Amino acid sequence: MKKAIITGGPTNEYIDEVMKITNMSTGSLSLALANEFLKAKYDVDLVLNRGISYDAIKDYENSGNLRVFLVETTEEMMEQLKDLGEERASVDIIIHAAAVGDYKADFTFLMEDLARYIFKANEKKPFANEKEVLHLLEDGAYRIDNSSKISSYQKNLSVKLTLTPKIIGNLRKWFPNSLLVGCKLLESVEKEELYQVAQKLAAKNQMDLILANDLSELRAGKPARYVVDGEGYTGVQLNTPEEIFKHLHQSLSEKGLA
Repeated sequence: MKKAIITGGPTNEYIDEVMKITNMSTGSLSLALANEFLKAKYDVDLVLNRGISYDAIKDYENSGNLRVFLVETTEEMMEQLKDLGEERASVDIIIHAAAVGDYKADFTFLMEDLARYIFKANEKKPFANEKEVLHLLEDGAYRIDNSSKISSYQKNLSVKLTLTPKIIGNLRKWFPNSLLVGCKLLESVEKEELYQVAQKLAAKNQMDLILANDLSELRAGKPARYVVDGEGYTGVQLNTPEEIFKHLHQSLSEKGLA
């Protein structure tokens, strides 16, 4: 039985016990692709944000062809994919279509606490340069406790962000023999820039294919995905989940995996 792993939806990063940083991804492409692969008799592992409904394909769970792993954060998605890489002897294709958040909350603080902290530090020993100020800011000794719900009445509540880990950079290590497909979304850029960014993403992370698209086109009702590999734009434009599945299935055949 052929096997596919598909990620979908956004990741959510906690600010406190109830607030989160997220994005507008609906997971619709991932669900549609999962449906296409399931119809073609693949075993599908769907790693999905737990806020996304997958009722339309839920019946496949009963047949044993679909397993759904619900995750919240980037770290949870990363750990789940790593576990699947260790569990599965072989996976034919990985489609990393989740809109993984670029940032997560590092810590929260009140601006007045930061101002007081900087003032006292400078009063004790004047700053010699901006690097000293930056080091003080990064230290975060002025942070507030966000292990539970932060008060709703903090006028100057601020959040320092930091980068999330890059899942795509680990996929080749976890799935060395699989066809790896990623996605890249930019907005209102020239096609050549979109292709170049996707090409660099493919080459850097040893991805076989990148499905690149433009948010401005999506908003205009043009859901085109442009297929890019490590050499650049392949000349292939795909407009529907059915077309994407057929192209990826053909790519698997060319690689001897289908």
